[in-house]
Amino acid sequence: MAKLMLADDHPLFLDGMTQFLAANNHEVACSARSVEEALALVSTYKPDVLILDVSMKDGTGVDVLAQLRNAGCVVPVIFMTVSIDPAMTIQALKYGVNGIVLKDSDPQELLRAIELVLNGQECIDTKVSQRALHYSLADNVPVSAREELLTDREKHITSLVREGLRNLDIAKRSGLTEGTVKVHLHNIFQKLGVRSRAELIAQSRRDAA
Repeated sequence: MAKLMLADDHPLFLDGMTQFLAANNHEVACSARSVEEALALVSTYKPDVLILDVSMKDGTGVDVLAQLRNAGCVVPVIFMTVSIDPAMTIQALKYGVNGIVLKDSDPQELLRAIELVLNGQECIDTKVSQRALHYSLADNVPVSAREELLTDREKHITSLVREGLRNLDIAKRSGLTEGTVKVHLHNIFQKLGVRSRAELIAQSRRDAA
């Protein structure tokens, strides 16, 4: 059982979610209907996971997430929303959102997301991540912005590539097998829109110039 907090400005949705989560062995410790209320209640109730809507009357889920992270709060945060635009997705990833679930998903997806983020993993809806990926590959979006799509492990490997380390050295430094490093590099190249480590290094230098 996890102690959860919900934030959404639709009372009927909050009531329905509370009943659904209780029926699946989770405790909803509190719920908020605004950004201001959400920020106040997090520090009071200290939930295991915060589930909040992206758009509320007095602000956005990203506003809540940014203020929490800037204050050093590391509570896992799941966005549950009808939709989220790619630019906001990248911004949310920058501030360390742990999960994004769409409201038209199977309810089991939310339960799965809760379980994953409690175990330190991410759970981003595939449709959301794909839209963000396509947006990030636009010519006017620098590599630094695209890197918000990378996981922490992928960011670490990217930094080692930029130091000039080869796959075997990266594997030793990261505690991985060389094969696993190759898989990570494939994902990194795809997310950043590059074809090789040399292109990755060259593109990051152009952004820094």
